[in-house]
Amino acid sequence: MKRNFQFFVITSICIISIILMTIPISSLSVNHSSFYSIKYKNFGATSPDIIEMIKKVNKTILRNHVQTIQDFGPHPTGSEELKLVGDYIYNELSKTKLPVEYLSWKYEKDTGENIVATLNGIGKTDGIIIVCAHYDTIRISPGADDDGSGVAIVLMLAEIMSNYSFNTTIKFILFSGEEQGLLGSSVYAKNAKENNENIIGVLALDKVGYAVTAEEGNKIIHHSNIESKWMVDISSEVASNYYDYIELEVIHWSEDPGSDHLSFVNEGYHGTDFVRYAINPYYHTSEDIIENMNITYLTKVCNLTLATISKIACLNPIINSEDLKIIMKGRILSRPAQIYLKIENNKHGIDTANVTINVKVSNILRNQYVQATKKHYNIPCKWFLTKEIDEYFEFLVGGRKYNRGLFKFEVIIKGINDDIHLYKKQITYGWILNKLRVIMFPRL
Repeated sequence: MKRNFQFFVITSICIISIILMTIPISSLSVNHSSFYSIKYKNFGATSPDIIEMIKKVNKTILRNHVQTIQDFGPHPTGSEELKLVGDYIYNELSKTKLPVEYLSWKYEKDTGENIVATLNGIGKTDGIIIVCAHYDTIRISPGADDDGSGVAIVLMLAEIMSNYSFNTTIKFILFSGEEQGLLGSSVYAKNAKENNENIIGVLALDKVGYAVTAEEGNKIIHHSNIESKWMVDISSEVASNYYDYIELEVIHWSEDPGSDHLSFVNEGYHGTDFVRYAINPYYHTSEDIIENMNITYLTKVCNLTLATISKIACLNPIINSEDLKIIMKGRILSRPAQIYLKIENNKHGIDTANVTINVKVSNILRNQYVQATKKHYNIPCKWFLTKEIDEYFEFLVGGRKYNRGLFKFEVIIKGINDDIHLYKKQITYGWILNKLRVIMFPRL
């Protein structure tokens, strides 16, 4: 009887192996990297498209935006002047042909409107990048630097970037209620969280148009908490790679408690802000006017913001899904049973891969996860990891006993942060002969 059973098992394995060998390779190993509309090009440290966009930044248009906003006079939230500024912003964004909308908000007794223009991404991701500023002022200030400077940059970015395609959706947002306690952005961020919006990063522009000395004109502060520092790393990288076009040094400072990005940080999102390096003596006074600004400095900050957002939104990704290699093995007839996973980054010399990794081992006939037993614990074979992969990452599940039967070994890689565009899925199959021995069928 025992000999007949062994013959049955061996025969079954052979038959299943033959069947699996007839399955098309695409059904065993699925690579979804083909969704790119813009393929990686070997540009080295810089992208011609980003340089082309930077060259379209117009110093005169930036000045005109600030001047127009200032000429409405002080425009605090709730005032008729703010409505006029909002109409100006809405009309300027509408010229880009992007969909633009007013989003009304209410916070206790205060009400206002946020203005949002959306450039939809072309990649298979629901990720969103937000670049924002606030368009309200305190009651005595015409708000040239605070925050006509940030508004001018957001309008310039929308005008230029709307003519390009990005893997990730970009939202250009102008908030009201900032001077009263980040009210407009707070309501927006709470709603986004309730709607499970996948906002991967927020970059706010607040007071970015004042500099007097050469040192002040060559530096920009990038505030962030620890979790959001990856955005600072990117701004620093592009500031270095495109220095001839930006001419700014990025200075990393800790979290800024007074700008709209904080509303998103409070909801668990990543958020940072740019702020001018100098101390502006006209801040929150009636003398916050364009004559006390440095438009050349404002233009530099615009260039830096443009390159940073383009890099995060993956105009031309340095690393793509084809650069990740998945190696899946079973220790054939090993004691104890082992399952092994290795993910290689073939472009580790120039970029790391920020990813989540889903590893699943499931019984095909039972339609449930394989149970692994280690000591006295039964654990479903379903693991979720978050890693920054430099050269490679190895994951070994050894010394386990497993439920017997035909199984599917599935690995799904999804990019996060600046690598949101990454996606790769690979499947292979195997047979658990008994609780200690695993055969992994070779992938063709």
